[in-house]
Amino acid sequence: MGGGGTRVEYKAPEPDRSFERFLEYQQQQDRIAAQRAENERTTREAAEQARKAAGQAGYGSLKTGIEQQLRQGLLGFEDATSRLRDYAAKYDMAPVESDISQLGQVYTQELLPGRRATAVGSAYEEILGRQATEQEKAKALERFQQGYYTSNQELRDSLYKSSEYQEKYNQSYLDNYYDTKFGKQAVDASGKRTGRRTFTFAPNLLPQFKEQEGANLAKRTGITMPQFGESFTGTAAELEEQIQNVRDSRQFLYSAGLTNLQGEIDKETQKLKTEGSKELAKIQSQGSIYNTLVGSFSM
Repeated sequence: MGGGGTRVEYKAPEPDRSFERFLEYQQQQDRIAAQRAENERTTREAAEQARKAAGQAGYGSLKTGIEQQLRQGLLGFEDATSRLRDYAAKYDMAPVESDISQLGQVYTQELLPGRRATAVGSAYEEILGRQATEQEKAKALERFQQGYYTSNQELRDSLYKSSEYQEKYNQSYLDNYYDTKFGKQAVDASGKRTGRRTFTFAPNLLPQFKEQEGANLAKRTGITMPQFGESFTGTAAELEEQIQNVRDSRQFLYSAGLTNLQGEIDKETQKLKTEGSKELAKIQSQGSIYNTLVGSFSM
């Protein structure tokens, strides 16, 4: 056989490139994701820049509108400044303190003095029912400037507490109650309330005791009835006392009438009893006589 035998040759396998291809794919996906993220970031930045640009472009008209609303009284100063600051913060704008200062000058120098003067005048008219004097106006405005009054309501509250209001109108809830019950207080020559009221009364509403012969109420009871007029004036305590006198008099008259009626009933009842007893005694006496006569005939 020598060297003529069959020789087997083995072919080396091709190298496995699957992991290499996976790495290439992964790198490609990473590049796509990075590009997508970059595109999105660029889009967001562009949108944000557009939003800020639009906000900055609209700031001028917003400021003008806020100032107009402030002048018209549709916005207060604090609300106006708050809106400017909020708008600037929303669009990442530089601080707007110069515009805030300008609004402050408009409010304090142009608007506030007139509004305070109007508030003072209306408070006096609505609460005290008269116009404020020049001295009262100056005093109230000075208190606003010094910070004693920080709002219109504080001015109004001070007028409610004033002696003029207390004297001209009701001093307390009790005064309101008595005004409703007895009527308004009388005033003196200077217009000050006296604390006295007039109560109207109809004497004919009292029961009337009809005097019978020999039945004089004053003689029988030792009490003389008061004479009530058609009205009486006094303090609330005096009026209540007088009204109580009327009630007591009414009760006395009703009680006297009922007592008198009961006395008449008792008198008539006793009269009937007495007459009945006499009649019964008479019948019994006559019966005794008849019994005697009958007895004499039977003997």
